[in-house]
Amino acid sequence: MNTKTLNYASLNNSKNVFTKTRAVLGILILSLFLFSSCKSDENEEENPTPDGVALKQRFKNNRANALQTFTLDAGTGGTVTGTQGTKVIFPANAIGLNGTPITGNFTVELIEIYGKSAMVLQDKSTKGKKFTGEEEALLSAGEFFINAKQNGVQLEVLNPITVQSRDVAPGEFEAMQVFRADDDIDGDAIWKETDEDGDGENDNATGREGPGPNGTFVLYSVFDMSRFGWTNLDRWGGYTGQLTDLYVDVPDGFNGDNAAVYLSYDGENGLAKMDIYDETLQMFSEHFGRIPVGKEVHFIMVTEIAGQINYAIQAATIVDNHIEVMANLQPISQADLTTLIDNLP
Repeated sequence: MNTKTLNYASLNNSKNVFTKTRAVLGILILSLFLFSSCKSDENEEENPTPDGVALKQRFKNNRANALQTFTLDAGTGGTVTGTQGTKVIFPANAIGLNGTPITGNFTVELIEIYGKSAMVLQDKSTKGKKFTGEEEALLSAGEFFINAKQNGVQLEVLNPITVQSRDVAPGEFEAMQVFRADDDIDGDAIWKETDEDGDGENDNATGREGPGPNGTFVLYSVFDMSRFGWTNLDRWGGYTGQLTDLYVDVPDGFNGDNAAVYLSYDGENGLAKMDIYDETLQMFSEHFGRIPVGKEVHFIMVTEIAGQINYAIQAATIVDNHIEVMANLQPISQADLTTLIDNLP
């Protein structure tokens, strides 16, 4: 009988061939996987995603960087003057802790916001809420964060302190009211009507005239505040005529969690935040629907991508049921963006 000794050898060879083939295929699959991973990483690097957490941190850092500090003696009081001209006047023994005046030195903290670039980059728009709960655009003559601490301990106002704005335009001399937001530096930016004197009406600022540069006189607003935190000198937009809702259609990948959209009113110091993101429409909107048809504005959109601020700014004239389609965002330095916004009409 002939013995087939080739079967085992053939089987061994088949196993070797199969093993080698499987190894080669494994290498090919691994190579394809690594290549795909590299391409994916490259695409992620080429198309990084907007970072909402980093954007909020930028806003927070900007507020912290804008904070000015001063030292006063509690027993004598005094006046601090911010770099933009805001004056805060502390009477003697006006600051305390648990209802009792403190003694010795204490630290005054001040942020002053007068321009639109600071409103955007510190996320402090000018949206107001009336006693009725209705929300409407505000035009600002200054936003202020004022606080006081002693050895890191939060203090309180026992007797009202006085805030004097920098100079205001004649048309705003007697028009400004006082609004409040949160006590915390990183709190809510919705400005609410105040009634600290209890007369049932919003508190008004007092218009005053004082000495200015080169022997001139300037107009400014003065108001008293009885607790620390954010205050704002504003007047209602009071827009009349045909009013409309508006929407902002942003590029793919952007939404209310990773971007911020603002509406700048041309010729007026007002900045509304488009703080509603409609998940169904995938567009930004706002609360009050009281934007006048025919008004000239600029839309401002910002986000953070790969550690750098990105932006888009577009001019528009509002039409009925306005939908603004934003262009793709571009990287920019914060300093350059500040200049662009400050140069808007």
